[in-house]
Amino acid sequence: MGTDFFDDDLGQRRGAIKTSTLGQGTDATGKPDDLSVRPISDLSLTRMARQREEVNTQMASAKLQIERLKQKQGEIEREKQMLEDLLEKQEIYERGKQEMMDRMTESVVSLQKLGEHAARQVEIYKATRQRFSASLEELQALNDNEWPDEAFREELHKAVARIDVIRGEFVKAQATVEAVGGPIKLFDEQREKVVPVGEDEPAQSKTFGYWFKIGLAAGLPLILALVALVVVMWVRGR
Repeated sequence: MGTDFFDDDLGQRRGAIKTSTLGQGTDATGKPDDLSVRPISDLSLTRMARQREEVNTQMASAKLQIERLKQKQGEIEREKQMLEDLLEKQEIYERGKQEMMDRMTESVVSLQKLGEHAARQVEIYKATRQRFSASLEELQALNDNEWPDEAFREELHKAVARIDVIRGEFVKAQATVEAVGGPIKLFDEQREKVVPVGEDEPAQSKTFGYWFKIGLAAGLPLILALVALVVVMWVRGR
């Protein structure tokens, strides 16, 4: 009987200890409960770490979005620059095309007028050259040595008159050449106006008759003027 009492008392003590231990640090299965045994400070640190991890994750996501936005912004700016360049090229094209069309149109008209003017110049130059050539041949054909003595004065009058006509035609032709853009003068005034005596025919070889004719031709206008003056005075005297 004494042994049974001892065993019951020992069992009651063990049950009390077990119950006390189960209530403080074990779960229904008998395993220790981590939450029940951890201090309050450990629970706060775990929550802060979890919050920090969430914040870091959100920051990383935000940075990634910012990088993507920057990349997208760069692509948009490049596209914008390409569009601006394209618009500038279109403006250059339209402005340059219109400018060159205007210049080409005016140039074509100007060249057409210049061509017509040049053709007119060629016609005038050709006609003037032919006229001068004919007059030159006519002057070269005048040979005072062949004039007979009895008709010398008459031939001289005719030659002087013809030279005056040729001089008038020359002046008119020169004015026409100048009017179409030609030179003011077609001859050199610095050249000698008197044709020099040829080397093959020296002045000493000229006869008296030749020099007489030259002197008479030179003094003929003065002689005629004196004769006219005498006739006028004679008429008034009557």
